[in-house]
Order: sequence, then structure tokens, then C-alpha cells
Amino acid sequence: MDEHPTPESTVRGWWLTMQARKLDALEHMTLPDYIAVGGPFGRTVGRDAMLQQAKQFLFSSVIRDWSVTDLEVRRHGDVAVCSYVWAERGERHGRAYEVGGLATDVLVRRDGQWLIQAHH
Repeated sequence: MDEHPTPESTVRGWWLTMQARKLDALEHMTLPDYIAVGGPFGRTVGRDAMLQQAKQFLFSSVIRDWSVTDLEVRRHGDVAVCSYVWAERGERHGRAYEVGGLATDVLVRRDGQWLIQAHH
């Protein structure tokens, strides 16, 4: 059975996967031509670059908790645009941090699974 059968569960699954530091799962959740803007690295082009950056961030950090609220989804066939408010709290290089903001994710449904195409 599909682990992330809806765009909503995929967005939340992304955050859970980041918190659990599961790079292999992140790889399976994103399209090869993934693109993102934001975060500690600015602009990211390609799944391989995202995985490299995630490894750098996740293995110098601990995400204590996170939240996704006010999640709005607009489906257009096999494409979904998800907008939400996020917050994250943890430690990086031994120093506490707390960040949050607004995000937009674009997901594409392929072979019965919602995959992340873009994050902003």
C-alpha cells in the first residue's frame, strides 16, 4: 500500500522523514528534477543536490519538533499545490534554534505515489 496516498500525508511525511534523518526515504519522496528555494542553502536544483544538503544539515542538527498547520491543497489532476505554515525547533551544532514561515510545495502523482517536485 502507498505510504503517502494524499498530498497532505506526503507533506507531513516529508517533515517526519527529515526529523528521522532518513535520507533514503527522502530520495524516494522527491523527483530527480526537484527544485527548492529557501532554507540554509538558498536555491537547490536537483534531487542529488537536495540529498547532499540534507545530509549536511541533518547530521549537524537535531529537529526536536515541528508543525505544519493551515495546510491548503489545490489538486489539478496529477499535480497538487500545497501551501502551509510551518515551524521547527531544534539544535544545530549544539546551539538551539527556532524557525518557521510559509511554504509552498508542488507534488506530482506518479505510479500511485505523490512525489515532491518543488518546495519554496
